[in-house]
Amino acid sequence: MRMVLLALIVASGVAAASAQQDAPRVYEATRSSESYRRAVLETYTSYETSLSTHCPKVDVNMNTSDAKVLGPFVTDANGSIVSGHWRETTEGTACGEKRLYNASVVIRDGKSQVLSLFPGHSYASAVLQRDGVQYAAVGAGAGQGCMAEVLDTVLPDGEPSGPKLPWVEKWTVRACGKRSVVTMHFVPDATGTTINVALKETVALP
Repeated sequence: MRMVLLALIVASGVAAASAQQDAPRVYEATRSSESYRRAVLETYTSYETSLSTHCPKVDVNMNTSDAKVLGPFVTDANGSIVSGHWRETTEGTACGEKRLYNASVVIRDGKSQVLSLFPGHSYASAVLQRDGVQYAAVGAGAGQGCMAEVLDTVLPDGEPSGPKLPWVEKWTVRACGKRSVVTMHFVPDATGTTINVALKETVALP
């Protein structure tokens, strides 16, 4: 996963703002800016070029873009965003394959980062997705030296109703030229989140 820096001009003097329905006006202005869209597109492209297909061109329809706020906003006295977290989702196509691209946008102390996420509807954070690849490789039966690539993610039972509840995802994985759907079990506990897979749940794709 690649991280892209996005420059935003913010000031000091912090005051708290609330969640999605009360997102500051500059939030939508940021999402519609050309610099933001370029940063998001670069993140989507970096995901594609990281795959074995190395697709050089990503076609996205930014009019389909949607965002989900993942953390509270903090703004300064002028209404500029000092901190916040949301996920940007955009429909696109690369090398003839349709994707639902995702990017995690994090602003801390006025500095913003755009981080690539797996396509689809995964509830897992960027860190959990990165850690989950090794488990997905086991579930896909990837041999030594065979890279596992996550092409899509699905939530068969939807998102968990609370932050400490377990959830299940189905990841479409390509490894050693073969595709399969690996069932990923995420179980939060007091120390973090455990990831489990079972080979018997893996479904091979044609």
